[in-house]
Amino acid sequence: MARLSEKYNDSCIKIFTLLKLLLEDKADYASVMNVFAEEADKNNSVVPVILNKYLNTLKIFGVKVQKVKNKYHLLNMPFNLDLTAGDVKAVGILKSAGEMLVADKDRAALLEFIKSIEIRYGEYAKSVSESLGSDMHFDLSFYFSKFRDQILECEKLCAEKKKLEVLYIADGKEITIICSPKEVKYQNRKVCFSVYNQLSRQIFDIPIDNIKSIKQLPTISSVKESGVSIVYKLKGRLANSYKLKDWEYSTGYDRDGNLIVVNSNEDADILMSRLMRYAENCEVLTPKFMRERMFVNIDKILENYQ
Repeated sequence: MARLSEKYNDSCIKIFTLLKLLLEDKADYASVMNVFAEEADKNNSVVPVILNKYLNTLKIFGVKVQKVKNKYHLLNMPFNLDLTAGDVKAVGILKSAGEMLVADKDRAALLEFIKSIEIRYGEYAKSVSESLGSDMHFDLSFYFSKFRDQILECEKLCAEKKKLEVLYIADGKEITIICSPKEVKYQNRKVCFSVYNQLSRQIFDIPIDNIKSIKQLPTISSVKESGVSIVYKLKGRLANSYKLKDWEYSTGYDRDGNLIVVNSNEDADILMSRLMRYAENCEVLTPKFMRERMFVNIDKILENYQ
């Protein structure tokens, strides 16, 4: 009886090992064969015969596996998500949006996440997905496809890391800055070219459609690109309920119970707009030029009521 239990345990381990490879999308032919090689040797059998036995076991439990070329793929999961037709349509919209992104790690991560949802579709969700058909591929290209050439050019400039002279429009005025490229950012339906201005030590997220020209300079920036940290304090109930952003950290509470927040690498305009929404519950502490910007913004608002 002990030997029988040992055999069952060994079989369970092989099933779970195979499932792990399938879930991680690492079930290439060599890796799968390696799982069952020892059992094949003991039974004077061939690995494909033993593998079929385990695949049939998975099939009995509703798990379907398909071999494409030199790799095995999981077609569904042993457990499913209870999704409505609206849920399936939402996944389709998200997938269409992801496929429109420029190929990078964010796009890959998003599509991998969507794949992990689709593989958990139950029969109803699958039938809804199939019925929607081509309607699942929504045209989201109007968000930024017209800027694709500019996006690719900006990504190229980021890779080359040379200084740039950028001419762009802001508040109806032409502005020229000497800067270093950082990355292309997607903010809602807006695509921005994120650059670092070494003179002001600020990061600017410039909407790509506002850029009139970019001139690449021959020198590579040797200055350490660490932007100015902006420190502000939050008061009242906001101090206790505020959730720090990924690019922020707190030095704790002062003696009056105000939360002190240090913000780094957020576009100054976006940050200022956000802090303005906190009204009297927010005070910018440093640097001085950011406090002055807050004064100017407040004065402009007060002019509306004079």
